[in-house]
Amino acid sequence: MADTTVSTRADQLRSLVDVLLPGDGHFPAASAVGAHGMLAERLRERLGGDGVDPVLAALDEAAVGMSLAALTPDERFVAAQRFQEREPVLFAVLLNALYYSYYQSPLVIAAVRGLGIVYNDAPQPLGYEMAPFDPAPGVGVPAHPRGFYLATGEVTRIELPAAAQATRREQ
Repeated sequence: MADTTVSTRADQLRSLVDVLLPGDGHFPAASAVGAHGMLAERLRERLGGDGVDPVLAALDEAAVGMSLAALTPDERFVAAQRFQEREPVLFAVLLNALYYSYYQSPLVIAAVRGLGIVYNDAPQPLGYEMAPFDPAPGVGVPAHPRGFYLATGEVTRIELPAAAQATRREQ
């Protein structure tokens, strides 16, 4: 019985990630790269040990008690929209975690590079490539330089208008 529940939960996540990132002729579907497994782990990290549960509960409610996997593609899309409308914060957490999970996949990285994009998936220790600059004084300097340097000891406090102070306290 427990295996069926785990399998059903995995099917739910697999169906959801494929609605959100279905893939195309160039990019693989999210479930094809295992993004649903990484998503589950990231939800646990962000929402606690049972982090998948609120997502599945919201998904179940959005799918009106049906298994997302059992719905047609159009019905899945509508259920995902309903989930987004009813639980916008939870959906945003889910979507953010899914994007990170998907775009870390070696297959997706290869697809991005296949578009001719120079994509450094691990920028450290080499960093990102930058065009060289001319260190000669006055070369490459903006025509209208903005800002200036002020030593810490020269900084003075300014008084804010009452309205600005009230707004600042509310934040």
